Amino acid sequence: MPTRYICKICGYEIRHVGAECPYCRGRSSIAEGASPRILVMVFSVMVIIFVLTGFYTRSFRSERADRGQFHFENGQQQMSAQQFDAAISQYRDALLYSRDNPTYRLELSRALLAADQDTEAQTQLTGLRAGSPASGIVNLLLARLAVRQQQTDEAVSHYRMAIHGEWDGDSSVTRLDIRLELIDFLEVAGRQQQLIAELVDLAEIVPDEIGVQTRLAMLLLKSGVYDRASSLFEDLLTSNPGNRGIMLGRADAEFHLGNYLTARTHYNRAQLLAEDERTDSQIALCNQIIELDPTRRGISLAERIRRSRVLISRALAAIFQCQDSQGSAIVGPLEPLTTEQADLVDQAETAFADRQPPLIDAAVESNIQLAEDAWSLALTLCADDSPPEDTPLMRVMAKLSR
Repeated sequence: MPTRYICKICGYEIRHVGAECPYCRGRSSIAEGASPRILVMVFSVMVIIFVLTGFYTRSFRSERADRGQFHFENGQQQMSAQQFDAAISQYRDALLYSRDNPTYRLELSRALLAADQDTEAQTQLTGLRAGSPASGIVNLLLARLAVRQQQTDEAVSHYRMAIHGEWDGDSSVTRLDIRLELIDFLEVAGRQQQLIAELVDLAEIVPDEIGVQTRLAMLLLKSGVYDRASSLFEDLLTSNPGNRGIMLGRADAEFHLGNYLTARTHYNRAQLLAEDERTDSQIALCNQIIELDPTRRGISLAERIRRSRVLISRALAAIFQCQDSQGSAIVGPLEPLTTEQADLVDQAETAFADRQPPLIDAAVESNIQLAEDAWSLALTLCADDSPPEDTPLMRVMAKLSR
């Protein structure tokens, strides 16, 4: 049987060992001749497919973006018309086409807040804040939501983050408005210490705008920060000398500081611009306090002694008023004073009865001390809600105790 030789490449029969395989040679020729054309054709088809795919992808994305923008603009129009439910629907549709668009989600949150849908608004805003914790507008909306939900601490925290957060463009006016909004909230919430802290901080950076400065000064006055209020009113009067409201604000601040001469001066100036009963009453009260004060500069020693004796007399009257707060309506004897209290009353009455005290400074100091002790006793005897009615004496005593 003849010997057969097989090509080791393709497995076909060859003539002898080492002979060229006709099949492999033919296939090689076809490949060598066809491969460049085939590669070009395949590459061309791939490029066409890639270009078409990119075109349709861009067209699809552009179409989605256009549709999202269309619904978003419709939502903005509905918000302007205060059609909040319709706006919510449009914003939701916009998000279907651009799910991760933070502007769409922010406007949806606004619409939800306006429609009182607090739960979903909270969800949307919390998600936005997770992606941008320093966002000023997101923290501001969260603060307003917390105010609505009576979460005071959370509201204050978000307000402060909004004040120091990130805002587009010149944010100075925005930050000031938020500070004023926070101050209004703290006032309503009764957070007096936090309110004072915010007012003092704002007083350091308040802009040169009469409306804001006047409002701040009034808030400082109302909150009992009289020295800062007076200083701010004084600055305002420098540039607005004829403003009666500012003039009265300065007078009130100085009155509470115990500077009754300065207060009276400003009350009188305000009264020259326009009269009112309250200012008249304040001027009369200032006069009474000034005429009662034994420490006022420029008065004689004899006048100081006379005034100190008047203090004793009025303090004793306050004791009797507080001891017999019901007047003629009381039934039975008054509750007796303790021995120490009775001794104090006796000393005060003796000092007042002395018509010719020695004209020395020590007599003035002794009388003032007796008057202060008698006044303290009167405050002890009076109920907290019904203090002695002698306002001028109360003011003088407060000044003497400082």
